[in-house]
Amino acid sequence: MKKIFIGILTVISIFTTKIYGAEIIPEYFLMERLIMLMDVAPTYISNDGKQELKAIQIDKEIMQLLGNSENPFYIIDSNNEKKLVRVGDYFFSPTRLSSIYTLNKDDFEFNFRDKSLPEQSIKTVTEKTEDTLNLSDIEEEQNKDIKEN
Repeated sequence: MKKIFIGILTVISIFTTKIYGAEIIPEYFLMERLIMLMDVAPTYISNDGKQELKAIQIDKEIMQLLGNSENPFYIIDSNNEKKLVRVGDYFFSPTRLSSIYTLNKDDFEFNFRDKSLPEQSIKTVTEKTEDTLNLSDIEEEQNKDIKEN
């Protein structure tokens, strides 16, 4: 009975260590490692034009720069909030580079666009024509083709 109890406690402790033992990357470490990349990163503007920011997408190189191999991982952002981050999400900062935050890929791409690219809006143009088909003309052409063959 003691062996089963010890085995269960061991499995539970290993499981909780894995869950709660994940490294949480603090804000100052992110800023220290990413400030140079954020400085040269593209500037993005919100779709309503009210917010402008610098952003980089998290990829393998960013993960190596942070010394992290876990996906997803946790960070503490500039609001002192613990956030879950995945590869493909974005780190962003105001253009002053005074703080750092994260936003998931879908939300970022839906709400922001690259400032250097022109705003794209798709406009469909429909032209009206006054041309009408005369069925008798079509029948004459078909009759001509039949007589020639």
